[in-house]
Amino acid sequence: MKNKKKYHLANSLKFNVLKICFGLLLFLQFSLSAFAQNEPFKKEFYFGVKGGMVFSRVKFKPNVEQNMFTGNSAGLLFRMISEPHVGIQVEVNYLQKGWEEKPIAGLTQTYVHKLNYIDIPIMTHANLGTKAYRFTLNLGPTVAFLISDSQGMNPSSPGIPSVVPIPYWGKPIDSRVDFLFTGGIGSEFHFKHAGALSLDARVFYSLTNLYDYKNYGYDPSQTNGLQVTLAYLFRLNPVKK
Repeated sequence: MKNKKKYHLANSLKFNVLKICFGLLLFLQFSLSAFAQNEPFKKEFYFGVKGGMVFSRVKFKPNVEQNMFTGNSAGLLFRMISEPHVGIQVEVNYLQKGWEEKPIAGLTQTYVHKLNYIDIPIMTHANLGTKAYRFTLNLGPTVAFLISDSQGMNPSSPGIPSVVPIPYWGKPIDSRVDFLFTGGIGSEFHFKHAGALSLDARVFYSLTNLYDYKNYGYDPSQTNGLQVTLAYLFRLNPVKK
C-alpha cells in the first residue's frame, strides 16, 4: 500500500512540474510577443540538418552507481519565427541514450544498456541579438519512440552473467514511448544570404519510467542528460539581395 501511494504521489508531482513548465513557456511567448508587437517584422522560415553527441544516464531509486553514457545524435529541424524574437521549432531526431553501471562486487565488467530513439521535440524558440549573431533559447515537451535497444557487459562478453545480481539485467524495457521535457541555449551566426550555423546545448529529463516499479522495485527509472549539436539552417524565404 505504501508503494502504491508513493507511486501515485510521484506521478502527481511529475504532472505538476509539467504544468509549471508549460506555464513558463506560455509566459515567455506572450511576454516577448507583447514586447515586440509594434515592430515591423517579416516572418522567417528555416529548414536544418543537425548532428552531435548525447551524454546520458538513468535516475534510479534505489540509487545505481553509473558512468556517463555517450551516444550519437542526428536529425532534421523546422523553425518558424512568426513574431520578433519568438517562434516554434519542431525536430525529428535519432538519439542514442542509455546508461553504464559501475562494477559491482564480484564482477570486473560493467553493465551497459543502449537505447535508440526517434525523438520529436516541439519547442518554443526565442532569440536575442542582431541579424548576424543571435543568442537562442529553446524549451518544450518531447515525445520519443524506442526503436531498438541492446545490453551487455563491457569489456564485451558473450552475454549477461548466468547469475544475475540485478533484476532488470537481461530484461526488456517496459516503456517503449517516453515523454520528456527539453530545454537549452545556443548561439547562431547568420550569413548574409546563405542561412545560419547554430551551436546548441540542451538538457532533457524524462517523465516516464523505463521499468515498472511493481516488477523491479525501482521508482523512478528515468533517463536524463545533455545533448550538444551543431546544425546548419537553410532559410526558406531568403532576404532579398
